[in-house]
This record gives sequence, C-alpha cells and structure tokens, in this order.
Amino acid sequence: MGQVSLLLCLAIGPALAQTDVEKTAAVLRASNCSACHGGTGDSPTATVPRLNGQNAAYLRSRLESFRYPIREAPRMIHGMGHLSPQLTTGVIAELAKFYAGQPPPSQAGSDNKLGAAIYRTGAKDIPACRGCHGERGEGQGGVPRLAGQHEEYLRLQLQGFAMAARIADPMNHHVWMMKPEQADAVAAYLAN
Repeated sequence: MGQVSLLLCLAIGPALAQTDVEKTAAVLRASNCSACHGGTGDSPTATVPRLNGQNAAYLRSRLESFRYPIREAPRMIHGMGHLSPQLTTGVIAELAKFYAGQPPPSQAGSDNKLGAAIYRTGAKDIPACRGCHGERGEGQGGVPRLAGQHEEYLRLQLQGFAMAARIADPMNHHVWMMKPEQADAVAAYLAN
C-alpha cells in the first residue's frame, strides 16, 4: 500500500504543480499583462507591443530577459521590472503559450516603397530584414513576428537598437547602419 501511495504522489505531484503554474500565469495575465497588452495580447496602445500571435520561443526569450534586465532598455525595466520575481520558467512558458496561441494582428501597413525595399532586399550595409524575420514579417523560432505590430512601437525598438539602449545581436549592428528615415520607413511598412 505504501508503494502505491508513493507512486500516486509522484504521478499526481507534477500535475498539481502544473495547475499552480497555469493559475499563476492566468492571474498575472488578468492582473498585470492585460492592463497594458489587452486581454488577448492585442495591445491598444501604440507604444506597447502586441503579443498576440507572437512566436512562443521569442516570447519566452523576452520574458526570461526581464529576470536579468542588464540588456533591457530603461523603458522596459520600468514597465516590466516589477514582474520579474513572479516570472518562473513555468509561468513564462504558460504566458508564451497563451499569447502565441492568440490570433495574430493583421498587417495593414503602408505601401511605403522605401520600407518595402529595405525589408525585402536590404540597402547599403543593411541586410534584408526578411532573411531573419520571414517573407511577410511572420518571424520564425526565436526571431520575433513584426507584421502587424504598432508602428510607434517598432520605431521605438529600432531607436533603442540604434542607441544601444536595447542590446540584441545582430540587430544593433544592422540598425546602426540605418538612417532615421530608413528605420521609420521599415516601421511604417510592417505596421498595423
């Protein structure tokens, strides 16, 4: 009888822990995430990223980086730093799974010819963005989806990379080579 109880505890223990992780993630989404990112991650604010439909691997990576804010822009540390103690590996995985499972925003973007050209074929010393971010900005693996993101948010991120206020190799090098009007054009091209 003792062996059966032990085996039952070993089998049920992880399931109960998973339930606790799912509950913690749900509480965080309702009490913190939704205030800025919206209930499903479709942020209504132009300077706050849309999370819906973002790649789970990228979301996990970004949420993990908030636990070690050295490489984060001050704006992100200010906005997300208070959550870092609650971002356990399990909670991060649950949050990433939830937002990745939401329908992605549509890409309405502009017909900005300069932005389209840089995104598709690159420019002098600037590689084509699609090489990493996908043909239509859909992202892949740990590379973020850009299609349908807020234009202002994209612009702020490009500025952060250009000033090394946000560190992410190879983005810093690529954006250092961009003129401000090129960065603005790419943001306008990808945006919704």
